[in-house]
Amino acid sequence: MQTHGAGLTTPSGDLIPLSWAVETDGLVFFSGQVAVNEGRIPDGIEAQTDLIFDLLEAKLAELGLSLDHVAKATVWLTEPTHFGRFNAVYTARMGKPYPARSCVVSAMVLPGALVEIEIVASRSRRSA
Repeated sequence: MQTHGAGLTTPSGDLIPLSWAVETDGLVFFSGQVAVNEGRIPDGIEAQTDLIFDLLEAKLAELGLSLDHVAKATVWLTEPTHFGRFNAVYTARMGKPYPARSCVVSAMVLPGALVEIEIVASRSRRSA
């Protein structure tokens, strides 16, 4: 088992004790990603979703992977009314065949976060 990234910090500087990813047996389990860039969270569900995908793509690329390697996504939204706008961005960013996905409505620990996405990637690409 290999871990990637030792701890993260919140916009307020608090340390979060986690690895951003753990790899075992050809699968990479990513911790949930929220839309934080340089200590700021953008406004709006579309902007946050796009930023999360940018951040995930960068982390996947560090491991020689892409969104085509994502086998499973778990999504948390703060409001059910955000689902349609979130889903439009998700559909545009995540190519077919789509990975398995769960989506729930929940409060976020990080104030201002509207969406969190957690993924599991495989060293094999998704195929139709």
